[in-house]
Amino acid sequence: MKLKTNNILAFIALFSFSVLGGCQKSKDEPTAKANASVFVNLSVGEPTEEKVTFAGNRSARKNVQNIQRSNVYLDGRMTLEVSVTEQGKTINSSNSNANATGAPKAEGASIIRALAYGTMYRMVVYDASNNYVTSQDYQYGITPPNTSIAVQAGATYTFIVYSINSTESIPDIDGRANLSTAKLSNINADLMFFKRTMEIQLGMNNLDAVLQHQFSQITTSFEMDDTMTGVIESISGAAFNPTKANGTLNFADGTLEFPTENASANIVYPLSAFGGRTITSEPTFIISPTTISSNLTIASMVIDSETKTNISIPNIKITPGHRYNMKIKIRSCLQEVTSAPLDWNYPETSWRSGSQTLYGIYKTDERRYYQNGETITNTFTAPEANYGFQFDIRELDNAFNMKVNGKYIYRSAATDQIQFETFSTTEGQFTNIEFQDGSQYGDQVDMIYLLKGTNANPTIRIVISKTGEVQMFGSKVSNGPLFPLRLKGDRTFNKVDWNKTGSNTVEVSQTVAGATVIIGRGYGRKTVRCN
Repeated sequence: MKLKTNNILAFIALFSFSVLGGCQKSKDEPTAKANASVFVNLSVGEPTEEKVTFAGNRSARKNVQNIQRSNVYLDGRMTLEVSVTEQGKTINSSNSNANATGAPKAEGASIIRALAYGTMYRMVVYDASNNYVTSQDYQYGITPPNTSIAVQAGATYTFIVYSINSTESIPDIDGRANLSTAKLSNINADLMFFKRTMEIQLGMNNLDAVLQHQFSQITTSFEMDDTMTGVIESISGAAFNPTKANGTLNFADGTLEFPTENASANIVYPLSAFGGRTITSEPTFIISPTTISSNLTIASMVIDSETKTNISIPNIKITPGHRYNMKIKIRSCLQEVTSAPLDWNYPETSWRSGSQTLYGIYKTDERRYYQNGETITNTFTAPEANYGFQFDIRELDNAFNMKVNGKYIYRSAATDQIQFETFSTTEGQFTNIEFQDGSQYGDQVDMIYLLKGTNANPTIRIVISKTGEVQMFGSKVSNGPLFPLRLKGDRTFNKVDWNKTGSNTVEVSQTVAGATVIIGRGYGRKTVRCN
């Protein structure tokens, strides 16, 4: 049966992205006959090994080590413990606009993740003669999924997808008219790119598009060790170098071109983060044609009221297209100048007094009973210590207070206890301390008296700074890591008068409430030269 020339059957192609979002047509899309549909599965890859091309030379990018470690000493009395870990290996991204990690199936095991909601990307189509056909702009999860691009079955097209991982913008193409001249020029953001040439078959065609990061990205964080006092007050003049200011990507062969001169990549820290004990930067882009040995330089850092200048962390290996977390733990080099053990472990008991039965504890060293509600104390002297005092508690049941040179760290009396367990709504008998995340002992965390610590990993740590500020840390499990604690409500620890050049008197007190336990040790601390 012949087909009449005026009755040619027309087909409309559906070209869509099946990725929780779709596309919107560019204004210059031509009308064309089409009888095929292409569905694109879009993801972002961070492979352990991937092929990338620089100025025409194709080479394998390999992660030769998961973690890089080094130590940097500052003025002989403070050290920076540096670890650099590649994201996608053991640490997840904390950047909401760059949270898609994983490797494409072509390069071994893969973890495929999607773009962040609202991320803009563009798909560009070239024909077999390398001429521009059409393009589409998308916003992941926002653009309707049923918008189409017309393509012709039996024809061969080159598909290019790119993004700078932004919800606000996408760069335009220079020399767009032909694939041989098309490029993305002078990009200094998180450039991601995919390219594939394929012949379109009649009906449905699948295109698995895995965007690859073209530049490196590194997020740096500083964290004070829990033996330190004070806060991170400022960091200025922090940058990675050497690097390039930008890069240009050629569509024809996927090569990257870079300026001849070197540049520095400045690190940006949120101003609101200063004044705490940890601080994390915005992601910094390291633009380089090859794996480099980068240096982190810091002009000035003020921490624990001390200013450190001209800091350099050398030899950080950065591979193009990979993302890293750089964690810098700050420690002061300290020495104990004295140690006073405290070993209270009094079970609840009862005794008769006349016709009454009384409840409390029997203090064996004093050979006397203490009733519930009475207070027991222990006093010791810490000699000269220029970095303050630390009290490590391995076991506690279930409250205490501490007085330093005549001033309590909490409120104004020995009976004003820092309470870790709730008995009633009476003041001093309900929990008044919690972790910074809002959890507390007996609620999301085991009761304090169920936890056991060691000298190296105490259950509770009280740190008094060289200037008298008080900080407290606690573990959530036996022999576990310490996390900052805070008083509940609007209360804060008192500042005490610490004598850096003479002796200090420390008194620990507990109000008896059944079993009364506090096992630990207190010691003064002074700064020494790091080994």
